[in-house]
Amino acid sequence: MNNSQYAKGLLLDVGVVFFKSAWEIADDYEIARGLPAGTVVGRGPLDPDKDQRWTRYLEGEATEREYWLDFAAKAQANGAPLDGHPTIMRAMFQTPGLEIIRPEALDLVHRVKDAGIRLGILTNELMDFQGRNWVESQEWFPLFDIIIDSSEIEIRKPDIRAYNIAIEAMGLSASEIVFIDDNPTYVKGGAEAGLMSLLLEVTNPGRVFDQAAEHLNV
Repeated sequence: MNNSQYAKGLLLDVGVVFFKSAWEIADDYEIARGLPAGTVVGRGPLDPDKDQRWTRYLEGEATEREYWLDFAAKAQANGAPLDGHPTIMRAMFQTPGLEIIRPEALDLVHRVKDAGIRLGILTNELMDFQGRNWVESQEWFPLFDIIIDSSEIEIRKPDIRAYNIAIEAMGLSASEIVFIDDNPTYVKGGAEAGLMSLLLEVTNPGRVFDQAAEHLNV
C-alpha cells in the first residue's frame, strides 16, 4: 500500500470504543464505592447468559439507548449512589481513580495526532450521559479536531445524516476516514455512508485498533 492509499482521518465512537464499557468498569466501580458485588447488574456480551436485557436488545426488543437507561436504573435501584451526579452513568464514569479510557484507543489517538492525521468523534450520547462541562475539562478533549454528538444535533446513528455531518466536519472524503464503533448497526451505517468502518468486539477490543493503525499507517 502506497502513501496515497492510506486513510487520512480517524473517527471514533466513545462509549465502549474510546471509553471502556460500563460492563468492564462495573466491578472496579463497586469496589471503589464499597458496594456489594452485583450491585451493578448486567455484563452484556461479557456474560450474556446472565443479562436478559442484553438478550432483549440483541433480539430487537429494545434500542441501545433503552438498554443503557435500564442498566443505569437497575444499578440505582440496587443502591448504587449518585454521589452528587445527576445520573448513575456519570457517577460510574466520573469516579476518581477509575481507569475509564481504553488504553489501546488512547495509544492510537496519540499516534494519529503525532502523525498529523485528522481525528474526530461521532457519538450518540457522550454529552447527554457525561455532560459537556465534564467532557471539555478532560485531558483528552483537545486531542480531537471535531466532536459530533447526536444528543446535541438530534440526529442519531445510524441515520446517514449523522455520518455526513461528521464527514463534512472532518474535511475529508468518506473513503479517507477510518470509523470505529462497537455497534454492528452503526458500523453498517458508516459503511453505507462510505466510511472505512470497523467493528470493535468488546471481548477482544485490541484487534480493531491494530486494524485501524494499518489503514492509517501509524
